[in-house]
Amino acid sequence: MTTDTPVTAPRNAGTTGRISLVGIGPGHTDHMTARARAAIAEADVVVGYVTYIKLVADLIEGQEIVRKSMTEELDRAIEALERARQGKKVALISSG
Repeated sequence: MTTDTPVTAPRNAGTTGRISLVGIGPGHTDHMTARARAAIAEADVVVGYVTYIKLVADLIEGQEIVRKSMTEELDRAIEALERARQGKKVALISSG
């Protein structure tokens, strides 16, 4: 499951990034939707909890990766927003 949210940077008129909230399922790529896999493939930046990044490592190629610890949920969200404001396509991955 994914939810896409366009983000327009107030400082850079005309630059629009996107945050896709990507549910990676119970932990194996076989259980992810095709849209979730596509959102990760289309992203410039993948942001997530260290363990979730490991679970999708085979889907990540050439993207910038931002790994955060378990208790850093707010930091992950802020990082995703900042990257989207820079005009990047961001996949913010989550379990479920």
